[in-house]
Amino acid sequence: MNLLVPHDGSEFANKTMDKAIDFCRKLGGGKVYSVVVVPDLCISFVGRDECNLLESTLQKEGNEIKNNVQGRLTEKGVDGQVMIKSGAPEKVILETADEVDADYIVMGASGSHGADARGVLGGVTCKVINTGKRSVIVIK
Repeated sequence: MNLLVPHDGSEFANKTMDKAIDFCRKLGGGKVYSVVVVPDLCISFVGRDECNLLESTLQKEGNEIKNNVQGRLTEKGVDGQVMIKSGAPEKVILETADEVDADYIVMGASGSHGADARGVLGGVTCKVINTGKRSVIVIK
């Protein structure tokens, strides 16, 4: 069984990763894929130097998250792969799920930006559920 767990460095994502690891271990195998999405934030009225600095900072944060997640997988003895990709989070998550042929996408109810105005789900989680074709397991 292949699970895809998007990770944004938040405590919600850490909890979700731990649940996915436990799920894999209880099933006796499988592979946990994780994608760290570095958003494309540079816009036309920002100078090239500022854009480069922002991209560098986000890439550094992404690498720190990747190393943390890979460490969790290794520590728990679960087969896994962590990737860093750029783009709109919901689009990258859905594309990555197709690439790794994920049986399930496992996501937190909300991530680093929190839940929507109703307090139910975060925006990225809602978009993945509503626009994707794969089943999504949501962790509270």
